[in-house]
Amino acid sequence: MRRILIPIVFVPLALAGCMLPGRKLVSPYPDAPSLVDVAALTKFDGQLPLVTIPEGTQNWAPAVRYAVNAALKINPKAQFRVYVTGPAAAIPSDTELAMAKLAPEAAQVADAIAADGVPPSNVSLGAGTALAHVTAPAAPEIVVFAK
Repeated sequence: MRRILIPIVFVPLALAGCMLPGRKLVSPYPDAPSLVDVAALTKFDGQLPLVTIPEGTQNWAPAVRYAVNAALKINPKAQFRVYVTGPAAAIPSDTELAMAKLAPEAAQVADAIAADGVPPSNVSLGAGTALAHVTAPAAPEIVVFAK
């Protein structure tokens, strides 16, 4: 009797753990990042573009505030880099002039990040046409990175 009882109890339990073709496996962590997401994040080598502010955007403050607060929840000592970037022109001075128009607004973005509780030593400004991990824009824009 005992020999018959063991297969009757354990065979259904073993089969219950098998996944049938076409059925999805329910994850115990439904919001866990996929391997694709993890690979994309590690590709940035510690620099993740948080916010892109196209030229002419008026109300960028809420998006910057939200992104900075989210980054600070992950890493309270996060460092932020505010870049002005633009497309490379045939004449470099044209590129510089186009990006120079956004320099005051980039300074305002940096000031807003510092006002959100980030130490000023963790906020910096920069400019360039070729930024790593960002496709070349069609028009000048401001990109905020977190590290």
